[in-house]
Amino acid sequence: FSFTSLAENDFSQFEIKHGKGGFKQAKHFTFLKRAIQSQGEFVIYDQQVYWQTTTPVRSELLIWADGIYRRNEGEQNYQVITQDEQINQLLAKLLSGQIQGSDWQISPSTQSTCYELVPILSEVALMFKHVELCRDGPKQREIVITDQQNNKTHITMQINTEELGQRDKDAVKLTH
Repeated sequence: FSFTSLAENDFSQFEIKHGKGGFKQAKHFTFLKRAIQSQGEFVIYDQQVYWQTTTPVRSELLIWADGIYRRNEGEQNYQVITQDEQINQLLAKLLSGQIQGSDWQISPSTQSTCYELVPILSEVALMFKHVELCRDGPKQREIVITDQQNNKTHITMQINTEELGQRDKDAVKLTH
């Protein structure tokens, strides 16, 4: 792994075409002393992401190019959170590691296995100041999203398998 591949923006090592695993997330708000911690499981299938938080509160997110949907514990149906296509696609690509140079100003980070991504699209730049994307071996990803208020969301994704069964593929649909 070298900086030459980073400079050429070869993100193939980050890509998860199909896979599932667990995540830990810490939200650091500037006005709180401690981060808000959560964890759960994810399934990625063809740039569609199923993101289930199991602690401290159970909830489910479906992140698709055409919308982001949420279902809280005890709810029957998913609610639409956003249908902003640019943001939806960017989040789906970010979580599945399918990074495109046309979406970001990309520069190598201080750590050799990381990139610093600054959004090019003005609508996205209103939300995200920058994103740090790191790869810790073939099975782990670190994503740190900094918003315009300097709040940080630190996500660690651990990929357990790239083999998906029918149940996993069904998880990324609104119909389950």
